[in-house]
Amino acid sequence: MTRLAALAALLLLACTHVSSAAETTFSEEVPLWPEDSQVLKVGIRELAKERNAITHPSFLVYRPQKAPSVHAAILVFPGGGYKSVAIGPQSTLGLYGSDVCKWLTDAGITCILVKYRVPNTGCNWNKETKRHEQPNVPMALQDAQRALSLVRFNAARYDLDPAKIGVMGFSAGGNLAVLSSTAFKSRVYAPIDEADHVSIRPDFAIPVYPGHLTMEHKNKTPKAVAAQELNTDVVVSKDVPTTLLVHAKDDPTDPYYYSEVYARELRKVGVDVQVNLYETGGHAFGVRKQGADTDWWMDDAIRWLKKIEVL
Repeated sequence: MTRLAALAALLLLACTHVSSAAETTFSEEVPLWPEDSQVLKVGIRELAKERNAITHPSFLVYRPQKAPSVHAAILVFPGGGYKSVAIGPQSTLGLYGSDVCKWLTDAGITCILVKYRVPNTGCNWNKETKRHEQPNVPMALQDAQRALSLVRFNAARYDLDPAKIGVMGFSAGGNLAVLSSTAFKSRVYAPIDEADHVSIRPDFAIPVYPGHLTMEHKNKTPKAVAAQELNTDVVVSKDVPTTLLVHAKDDPTDPYYYSEVYARELRKVGVDVQVNLYETGGHAFGVRKQGADTDWWMDDAIRWLKKIEVL
């Protein structure tokens, strides 16, 4: 190993494991796909020409410091517009999702931070064509479904109740949480092992300022009509798990009516859904306090989790 490579390895190790009073650290990183799997090979080929692509998705396991009494887990999907996975140094979720996972692990919940493949692996905005586009292969959803499979299949190993595994996502990750909550009746990839024969239905869902939820994202016009129609990628049914939607009314990126349109359609089929709207907070507030109304969303979410008997 060269001196430069050794230094890079040491820096990576430091970034991964150094913590502060405000952080927690993950105990392991788990690859989602075997190296010889067709799903992984196709993804590598699709993303070959993309800069800064994540081609080898994984999840980070954050466990409560004390033995959990609730035995619940939440898979967290960061945002990034399906262009990146926003868990860098400036992320409002913390570096590698450490801040959102500290909040959850402090509540006794195992946090599974999912690093799904990007870019352009879900509905995304093309700046050149000024249109929303769909990927040739829904890699982000493949990764979400596979992560749910692996966590539930290994529930005993992680000291989890397999009936208390939920999803939470932010922005594009909120869209991925919605898709995970609605597209669970069939996988978007061919099963590859035993883990792919367990249920991929989340037991509850918390999409936070979710994006890509209306027909605006199918480039439908007029916009005023499209804005009130649920994106046809989202197929609701009475089997969708109980859902908490979190949004700020002054969100300039993903307007709060996205959550309202989705909630309206869930109620039509009898799904238990709650929408927590906050007057101020904007977009991408994550778990960072900023003196806005959204500073209270985490406390409200904990109360909801107690109401549905996850905690």
